[in-house]
Amino acid sequence: MKVCKHCGEINTNDSSYCCNCGQSNFILQDEIACPNCGALNDKSFSHCINCGTRLRDTSTREAPQSAGYTPVPVDIKQELSGVFDTGLTSIPSEMARCPHCGTMVPITAIFCPKCGVSVANLHSRRVVERKVCPHCGKLNKLDTSLCSYCFSSLAHADTEQLHVTHESENLGEITIRQVYLEGLNGKQLICSNCGTLNEPGEPFCVNCGLKLEVDAPKKYCPNCGTENSAESQFCSKCRWSFEGETPDKIEKWTCPFCQHANEHEDSFCSNCGQKRQK
Repeated sequence: MKVCKHCGEINTNDSSYCCNCGQSNFILQDEIACPNCGALNDKSFSHCINCGTRLRDTSTREAPQSAGYTPVPVDIKQELSGVFDTGLTSIPSEMARCPHCGTMVPITAIFCPKCGVSVANLHSRRVVERKVCPHCGKLNKLDTSLCSYCFSSLAHADTEQLHVTHESENLGEITIRQVYLEGLNGKQLICSNCGTLNEPGEPFCVNCGLKLEVDAPKKYCPNCGTENSAESQFCSKCRWSFEGETPDKIEKWTCPFCQHANEHEDSFCSNCGQKRQK
């Protein structure tokens, strides 16, 4: 999976644009597929977040080549045909086709991950279903076998209908849209990584730990690396110009004892500690 460097949203590997903010800068996230259900998990996880299966068998070791062992290639799509089944004849209830490029986009997408077109309105007021955990009452995705909150079995769970809603939030000069599912008990924020529902204001997903709060956009100075607000014209530390302009003159005073240049407002030398001479 790819993680958007702009807003932290997790996107699929074939995404060219972030499904949340529409930006195109990503970093890769290491993942492994569950041998039981095929769900993708972070490489650091020991058990699948979808079905609870152990992801690594530490009791076995690969046989050495010198012992005459020849590994047999496994067709993962054949082994997990139910997971990789592409014979769908209709669009799944929680997906929609991008009107511009035809890419399938989930209900959590604000922008198409392929072409960057806004797709939020495709899912507005869409009705979806969730399993109600018989033990804790929390809502889970229909394809989940264990509750994401208390890990109880959902084999005999009832279902509840909810509808998709959006809320906008201003962060500096940009406006972001958050996706919620609203039902009998109010609205809940959908985790775009695992689909778990979280209470509004929850900073991290209760199931997978994904950061849910969107930080205000930042600029990083290419000269010194200092973090600046998105609307900054000059770096707050070294005065590097983000727009190619001439920076304001920075007044400094030189210590007569060690010749170190100090900030204008400093009363003592930051290098040797001597008091500034009047």
